[in-house]
Amino acid sequence: MSEALIPPDERVLRLHLESGRFRSGAAAGRWRLAAVAFPQVIIGGRARDGIECGFRFECRDYPRTAVAAQPWHIEKNAPLPQDQWPRGQGRVALAFNPGWKGGACLYLPCDRLSIEGHDQWRNQHPALLWDSEKGLCKYLTIIHELLNCGDYGGRRAA
Repeated sequence: MSEALIPPDERVLRLHLESGRFRSGAAAGRWRLAAVAFPQVIIGGRARDGIECGFRFECRDYPRTAVAAQPWHIEKNAPLPQDQWPRGQGRVALAFNPGWKGGACLYLPCDRLSIEGHDQWRNQHPALLWDSEKGLCKYLTIIHELLNCGDYGGRRAA
């Protein structure tokens, strides 16, 4: 596809995926790009126990609108069964709540679906809000921190 025919949101997303910030996280083993089929992007995130957790990001209207991340089975290219979601205590249990919105997203202030109806988060959790300049890397950094913190307890099932 000609550069002129690529929609602006896809063009910015691809620039962010080629940025030093994204490539640095990938080189450090924090995440890897698995697939791009705009407006979705599939990325694997490495947890502290070595397990890779997949996420499919909905990126329509990127980066002006926050993305939504759904836990994803990379090999099967399908939603991750809820009994296989990351588990843990505290923040991890809150963020990786398979009952929230039917498992369509993570319960985080930076998620486009979760922020709806949570106006108080703008004051309570400003560091976790979507940042259009950092884009996808902001969300990936939050996921990486959750998968590598003391509250993380592995996968729900093998």
